[in-house]
Amino acid sequence: MVRNIGIVIVSIIIIAIVLDAVVSILSRPQAGRKACQDANIPYKTVIAHRGASYWAPEETYFSYIIAKNVGADYLEMDVQRTKDDVIIVFHDDTLNRITNVAEVFPGRENDPINSFTIAELKRLDVGKWFNTSFPERSKNSYNGTQILTLDEVIDIAKSDNGLYPLYIETKNAKNFQGIEEQLVHILQTRGYINKDQKTSNTPYAPVIFQSFEIESLLLLQKLAPQVPRIYLIDEDMVKQKGWETLISEAKQAQCAGLGPSGYLGWPWITGKAHRNGLLVHIYTVNKKWQYRLLDWFGADGFFTDRCELLMEYYVKPYKKPFNEILSSID
Repeated sequence: MVRNIGIVIVSIIIIAIVLDAVVSILSRPQAGRKACQDANIPYKTVIAHRGASYWAPEETYFSYIIAKNVGADYLEMDVQRTKDDVIIVFHDDTLNRITNVAEVFPGRENDPINSFTIAELKRLDVGKWFNTSFPERSKNSYNGTQILTLDEVIDIAKSDNGLYPLYIETKNAKNFQGIEEQLVHILQTRGYINKDQKTSNTPYAPVIFQSFEIESLLLLQKLAPQVPRIYLIDEDMVKQKGWETLISEAKQAQCAGLGPSGYLGWPWITGKAHRNGLLVHIYTVNKKWQYRLLDWFGADGFFTDRCELLMEYYVKPYKKPFNEILSSID
């Protein structure tokens, strides 16, 4: 009986060792490390998805302040443009999910972002929905929170007289002709883009561009070739184009890497990217068991709503104690 148990245990250990070796061969983690180094991006990257959006209204002053005080490697955001040509930081195509647009502008709930002026958008509350949806994480300060312009997010990022790193998605760029030029101009003016990114006083690339639209990435390559670019991938894109085409497009735009959905984070997919010199940042992952599994599968970093949890998983020290960060908000 004891001998049989011993044989089972040894067999399980052997299977685990073989499986781990197979996953490592498929995912090529060392190639991922090199791809990060080549792009001057921290290996095992903590990307605060829309800021610390588990703890505060997404893409607002509070979500970015929390993420910054935690010490996430990058503050992530989506950029779109208003009717009067102001670049704002906002994810959705319309305002009805997270604002009180139905109260302030009845009948315009489903109108696109570019049908509103910045003055109109500044009248909206993007915090009340959070307090209502997540009462256990609500804060009085969140009520009345406004949509931010890109310049306002940069003000938050630079509030300590440095260049806190930004990870910027051109959202539905085809709807905002010329937004790439406008974006690059703002980042140049604010000190985030120089002729040689390595001359900046940040240890890593101070800004990364990302998009689901290869046309936008190709434009950004021409406008600011020194800025790393990430080609975001969803399941529909894989079905329509296939991995070979997507990787070919990423290499055509000289992207630093791919940003696939977590459902696409298999080791043979990660390894395919790594073998082509591309790093892999997976979205949007919020649980430790998911970090652990996809990390084993070769991910080089994650977009996460819970940057504090990913920092803990990667054993990266917080800039400030997390309880202190939260308690500082009323």
